[in-house]
Amino acid sequence: MKIKIVTPYKIVEFNNAKLIVFKTVEGEMGVLDKRAPIITKLAISDVRIQTEEGEEKLKVIDGFLHCDGNSNVVILTEEVGKPEEFDPHKFRKEE
Repeated sequence: MKIKIVTPYKIVEFNNAKLIVFKTVEGEMGVLDKRAPIITKLAISDVRIQTEEGEEKLKVIDGFLHCDGNSNVVILTEEVGKPEEFDPHKFRKEE
């Protein structure tokens, strides 16, 4: 499965993913290869990507995920990076 995470500043790609796990505004879910097509709104969350080499963990800030049903997943988001690179207070919603 091919995964492409697109921000205004960079693109992160994985060409050999087996599974992607992420959090939507409705709850956590995962996508395996050749899943039925979906479009969903993402929450601020960690994204875990299982590849043949191991697991990669990234953080995305909101956005949308599209799975086309043909082994392609695209995430459109404001920012992506390693979880430890993010300031936990930067994206906190003020009430």
